[in-house]
Amino acid sequence: MPPQAERIAWYREQYWEYFRDEQLGSSRDNVHTHALAWLHRLAPQPGTLVDVGCGSGHLLALCRKQGWKGIGFDPSRSAVAYAQAMGLEAYAEPWPPCPLANETAEAVTFINVLDHLRDPFSALQEAWRILRPGGLLYIRVLNGPVQSRLKRLLSAVRLDHLAVIHLFGFSRAAFQYHLPRFGFDIITVRSAPPSQRYEYGQSGGWTSVLRSSLKMTDRLVYRVLAGLGLDRRAWGLTIEVMAKKGRPPTSGSHGGGD
Repeated sequence: MPPQAERIAWYREQYWEYFRDEQLGSSRDNVHTHALAWLHRLAPQPGTLVDVGCGSGHLLALCRKQGWKGIGFDPSRSAVAYAQAMGLEAYAEPWPPCPLANETAEAVTFINVLDHLRDPFSALQEAWRILRPGGLLYIRVLNGPVQSRLKRLLSAVRLDHLAVIHLFGFSRAAFQYHLPRFGFDIITVRSAPPSQRYEYGQSGGWTSVLRSSLKMTDRLVYRVLAGLGLDRRAWGLTIEVMAKKGRPPTSGSHGGGD
C-alpha cells in the first residue's frame, strides 16, 4: 500500500497530467452509456445520481442529457475544474466522507474507481448512507483474479504490464460476500462490456498491435459469453456489479482498507 500522502498527491495532481487525453476522449463512452441505461431501466424516473471519481465529467454530462441530476466527486482539482467549466456539478473532494445528507440520492456509481480507493469498504458504507431506500449502486472494476492470472502468464514474455491490478483486486465472490454485509441486495455480478477502445493511447510498434489485439479479443470473448449467458460467471477482464440499498448493514461491518 503506497503512503497516504503519496497516493493523495498522485490522484490530486499527477493523474490528470498523465491521463488527461484519455479522460477527455471517447474510448469509454459506451461504458457510461451502458451504466446509465441499466440504471434508467430500474429507475424509470431519473433522480439524483452521485458519480464517485467523476473525472472530467463524462457521465455527469450524459446524466444531464437524460434527465438525471448528476453530482460528481473527484480528488483531481484539474479534472473537476474541467467538469465545472462545462456547467456540471462536481467537487474536488475525496470519498469518503460525502457532504450530502442521508438518503438524498437515487443512484451511486463507482466506474473504474473502487479498486483505487485506500478504504473501499468505507466508500461502500458512505454510498449506502446517502442512497434512498431501494436506491441503486453500480460498480465497475477490473477482475482481480483474472488480471492476476494474466499478469503471471504475460510475465514469461515480459509483458506483465499489460495486465493491471490497482490497490485492490475484487472478484465476483468478494462482492457476493461483502455487499450484503454492507446492506446491499445484489442484482447481478457479471462480466462488464469492454470499453470501445484501449483507454491509454498507443505507444507505437508491435506493443500497440498487441494491445489492439487484446482489446479485440476481449470484445469478442465478451460477446460470446454474453450470447451464451455466461457473462454472469464473471470470467471477463472487467466485472460490473448492480445492487440496491436494502436492510441496514449488519453489526460489525466496517471498513478494512487500512
